[in-house]
Amino acid sequence: MKRNQDQDFKRIVSIINKVTDFNLDHYKIKPLRRRIHSRMRRLGIDNYEDYTNYLATNKDEVTILEEALTINLTRFFRNKAVFEYIKDEILPSLNNPSIWSAGCASGAEPFTLAILCHEQNLNCSIVGTDIDTESIKKAREGIYDIFSMKEVEPDIQNKYFKKVGKNYKIIDKIKERVKFQQLDLKDISFGSGFDLIICRNVLIYLSREFQEQTLLCFHKALKPGGYLILGKVESLVGQAKELFNTLNLKNRIYDKR
Repeated sequence: MKRNQDQDFKRIVSIINKVTDFNLDHYKIKPLRRRIHSRMRRLGIDNYEDYTNYLATNKDEVTILEEALTINLTRFFRNKAVFEYIKDEILPSLNNPSIWSAGCASGAEPFTLAILCHEQNLNCSIVGTDIDTESIKKAREGIYDIFSMKEVEPDIQNKYFKKVGKNYKIIDKIKERVKFQQLDLKDISFGSGFDLIICRNVLIYLSREFQEQTLLCFHKALKPGGYLILGKVESLVGQAKELFNTLNLKNRIYDKR
């Protein structure tokens, strides 16, 4: 039985490697199993073989699983189409934008936003929040491994990072644009007056009720016409459907009505 389970687990790993760009070398076996088991429980699946078959026929689940495995990992310009839209469609409409990156992990997302603002000569105020203490500590250090740099263009890398051994350190003029704070999203009174809130792949881990509360919090925290960006496997729920306009459904980009 154990041998069959091990074989099925290896099949899951093989599927992940084939259909995603996530390198499982970054993961230890125990947390890898734990997060896979978490997805299986949510789906009511109790064995690897059935979950492997489910993965093979459900592309959305592959995406959700990848996000579950990488929630505390991070990389710059993750899902480039989102940042292209921010660069081309959102930032040109803003003046000295105030931005909140909620669930920022170790900081690559808010630093990416700071780079985009700097490229367009925009003064900006960016706050990155996460519930995980260790992630916030790493964000404040601003040092990243090669995995985090996978989608960074060479000219951006040369301009905004310094090589430190095998790692890359964000330069000070970008680092000083972002403030980090440990925050549980249950603290719904956090901040207001934001031009843009980006919260990707966090809501999928919350109950439906808490998703609705969080989206209402974001709506309240945004300026009129402010922008909200969710993860590609997330969507508006409850009252939030009536409170936001959809600007780009594929990339889950909305603005406040």
